[in-house]
Amino acid sequence: MSKPIDSKTVSIYDHLKKKPSLDTKEVENLNATEVYEVLNKNSNDTVSYWFKLQQAWCNNAYNTFKDYDSYLILIYLVNEIFKKYSDRFQYLTYDEFYEKKELIIDKINLIEISKDLNIPKETIRRKVNFLQDKNIIFRKGKSIFFNSHFLNSTQRPANSKQMMSVFLEKSGQILAKESWFGRAFNRIEIEKFIDKYFTICWQHWFRLQIPFLVRHRTFYGDLETWNVWGSIGISQFSDYNKQIQNRIVEDPRSYADLYLHLLRHTPKNGINASSISEISRIPRATVIRKLKILLKQKLIMKNKKLEYMLLPSPKNIKSFEQNYMHNQKYKAGFVTTIFDLMKNSSFKVE
Repeated sequence: MSKPIDSKTVSIYDHLKKKPSLDTKEVENLNATEVYEVLNKNSNDTVSYWFKLQQAWCNNAYNTFKDYDSYLILIYLVNEIFKKYSDRFQYLTYDEFYEKKELIIDKINLIEISKDLNIPKETIRRKVNFLQDKNIIFRKGKSIFFNSHFLNSTQRPANSKQMMSVFLEKSGQILAKESWFGRAFNRIEIEKFIDKYFTICWQHWFRLQIPFLVRHRTFYGDLETWNVWGSIGISQFSDYNKQIQNRIVEDPRSYADLYLHLLRHTPKNGINASSISEISRIPRATVIRKLKILLKQKLIMKNKKLEYMLLPSPKNIKSFEQNYMHNQKYKAGFVTTIFDLMKNSSFKVE
């Protein structure tokens, strides 16, 4: 997915380019590679908070339309609004954005959306028509208008903001052990920052989430299948993490270590179709259909109690692992960006 230059974000770091005076120390941007290396060495300390954030956000996304593709297209369009404000040197608070009376995209290009989301153009067209039929968006000429009442009443990410703040707090506590990071922020400070600079923070969240969802959609065939697999993985991680906390197994040393140990871990119990349906909010009949696909693809296995677990050596394990590691680096990039904004930009919260 292309990443257009965010002129506003660039401008707020201009002060970092100035030469330091003799009595001041030069401030430097945080380095995403260094952030990744630190988080990588402490992989298990934040992963449970990340799983909770990701699962809750994705389940709420599915619950909006009972269809991930429609939601993916919706957040793509909303992100165009965020980019428009950013390009015009405008930032809105959380309340200002959701109380906005008029949200407009000047024009829409279905081919570009299809390319960015790796979804066929005709599917994009059908889903956009669905959003229009639901009175979520409507067109006037080449422009798209959003139903601000819909966004205000159903899309306020209050729970996601809180969970994101907890995840970032835990990440900051780990990073603060490094001299180059400085002090850690607590969850209240982080959420206040997100509230005040909502459109820029959530633009970066969508820059993480949209490619993240696209990669999983491409790998699994659809996002419902991925979420079913993810529910199994999180269930297995919970059992594995208990053994780590009880010092039954060794704490993983890296993301790769965590990934391999999790696949090879045999939990006492798996998770059944009904529980997956309850967690993911996907209908049980659909869950069963997706489980059959995952079994056929040799990504999961089933025990005699009709409970599901991850397969220790899934099909296409190399590409599976590459996708997983790629996601960890994108996640570290997001953490870097938010803390860079909090520490090194002109954005401040009193």
